[in-house]
Amino acid sequence: MWRLSGSDVCLRVIRTTAPDCVIGIDRGLNFCYENQVKPDYILGDFDSIDKEALQYYESQPDTKIRRYQPEKDATDTAIGMELALKLGSDRIFLLGATGGRLDHYMGNLKSLITAAKHGCQAWILDKQNAITLLDKPTELCKKEQFGNYVSFFSMGDCVKGLTLRGFKYPLTEYTMENEDGIGVSNEIVDETATVSFREGLVLMILSRDKA
Repeated sequence: MWRLSGSDVCLRVIRTTAPDCVIGIDRGLNFCYENQVKPDYILGDFDSIDKEALQYYESQPDTKIRRYQPEKDATDTAIGMELALKLGSDRIFLLGATGGRLDHYMGNLKSLITAAKHGCQAWILDKQNAITLLDKPTELCKKEQFGNYVSFFSMGDCVKGLTLRGFKYPLTEYTMENEDGIGVSNEIVDETATVSFREGLVLMILSRDKA
């Protein structure tokens, strides 16, 4: 079995989805520069980017640059999310958003709420996880599943009426509170599994032990 590095995953997502727009955010510009990925926009306070990479993008006349002070009320990822939504994105993939500092990861996780409020599904992807926020019932196909495990968490006050069908551990009309761990490490057992609920936001994490 071969393993994908974080960079391999990012490149695979970019190549397979062929996005209409690529936004390079702060340290993500190092990845873009090293892998010849041409962003349409670059943004951030640029405190984590190599000078060579920044100078290269600053020299490109068709790259739109949005520079911010380090002291600001929103994270670079949140600003990038807002830009993607203003550009009319209906799907957003956040790459390189899980490694490093946990406070940054939590901020990235919260940005999924912003996308959901605008009717856009956003995903955080790395070599072991695919993370998204559900604001309505959804259906999962076992043969298209990322990894072997599916976990569910409440992303708000609580999730009411959570019902899981086609899973190893089904639920019926369950009220999931924030502190609830009952949704961890479930598995799809039928060809098709469904997730339904009446109220709330469901954080869904598809994961695997090894990439």
